[in-house]
Amino acid sequence: MLWRTQPYRAEGGSKPFHYLLGYRGAELLAAQRGTMAPRPATHADRLRRILESPRLGHLLGVNQFFADLADYCRRSGLGAPFSAYDGRPEGEGLHTWRSEQWITEFYEHQIGPDGYGCWYQDGTWLGFFLEHDTGTEPVRRVVDKLDRYMGADQPHSNRYDPARLAGMVLIWTTSARREQNLRTALQAKHFLVPVATAARDHGDPDGPAGAVWSVVTAVPEHATRVRLGELPARIGGTTDTGAPIVLRELATRRRAVPVLDGDEDDEGTYRDGTTDAMREANRHGHDFGDLVLTDPDTEQDATNPTPRATASPGQRWKRPA
Repeated sequence: MLWRTQPYRAEGGSKPFHYLLGYRGAELLAAQRGTMAPRPATHADRLRRILESPRLGHLLGVNQFFADLADYCRRSGLGAPFSAYDGRPEGEGLHTWRSEQWITEFYEHQIGPDGYGCWYQDGTWLGFFLEHDTGTEPVRRVVDKLDRYMGADQPHSNRYDPARLAGMVLIWTTSARREQNLRTALQAKHFLVPVATAARDHGDPDGPAGAVWSVVTAVPEHATRVRLGELPARIGGTTDTGAPIVLRELATRRRAVPVLDGDEDDEGTYRDGTTDAMREANRHGHDFGDLVLTDPDTEQDATNPTPRATASPGQRWKRPA
């Protein structure tokens, strides 16, 4: 089912074993999905491209992050964090692990984290988007990636709504020095989406599950290191899907702040597409064209009054009745 190899090191010797999906495993995966199995030569070419990819080190780093969390759960005896039958938590630990491709497609390519996870501890869920920093990019470029979570790099007509995010952002970087530089740049930008940082050289025996995380905040006492499961309390709590409560409040907060297009003679245009004139007419009960003000969490279509359902990437599946 698995195929392993030891790639050569450029400086001599061999790297540790690398495990990839073998051809028999690819056949079973195709059968599970109801698709045609790849040809052996096609599958072999895919393995070669993975091993020769310049992003292989980044992929291994992301996988190691989640593997360390899973290993901690096993060593500490947390067990499986949920029941596949009724969705009720039976233990604690890592509940969800989604790849970069899966989570990017889930959010329709509007954000592109390196992975997504959902952690359960002490009756609290924490969703998080992982940004795995290898230290090869300038600090400013790493920080600018977080603009996508706020929709800052998109036009107003297609701006991403951060209230849809089912988690906070975790930046997992190389060293304490690199982390400090990242935090300085992050504090200068003021992100509404909660962000926490940690460095891989902190040396906590529990790895990313340990007391290595520090929330980016202007309040020093709130920036002390805490364990992964303690982050929800530091960011004001989370919902039962792992989303930070502060993001759910954005749906109402953003409506009070007009977004101007740069022309001083123009009136404020809000992020839901309405203007000051529309809102004034709506407050007095006047009809203003096709104006419809809706709550994003219960957004309705004029031709279909059924509320639009939302889902979380860490949704706990229940057995059908």
